[in-house]
Amino acid sequence: MTVILKYWAPLSIVLVLALFAGAFLVPDWADAIAGVVLILSLGIAVLSVVHKQKRLYRGESAGKFKAARRILVELTGVLLAMGLAMLVARNVAEAATRQIGDDLTRSVVGIVTAMLIGLGVVVLVRRAWGRFIAIVS
Repeated sequence: MTVILKYWAPLSIVLVLALFAGAFLVPDWADAIAGVVLILSLGIAVLSVVHKQKRLYRGESAGKFKAARRILVELTGVLLAMGLAMLVARNVAEAATRQIGDDLTRSVVGIVTAMLIGLGVVVLVRRAWGRFIAIVS
């Protein structure tokens, strides 16, 4: 687990490159590759949240229920951010590239637009979720 958490950035880049390579080299397998990359990304997110909570509250004598609640709340925020980023980025990228005729230009513009919109949505959701957690706690 610590290996995955130590090298999460290069692993994420490799997963994205595998998705692009699979989509272009073997178009029939693109959906399967995207599913595997999505599942691995969710797994890395879950592992990092659990490891973070374990590290933060190592010395605290909190019960298992309280620790599980903290992990569940943080995972809900992460999954909410990921889900909204995917939905909003996909729709905005589709709308932004609808009028572009060239396939390569459309792909590059769609990828860049989706990444920027997704990043913006994640930042907004994380801030809003942080405020919600501060109010609830």
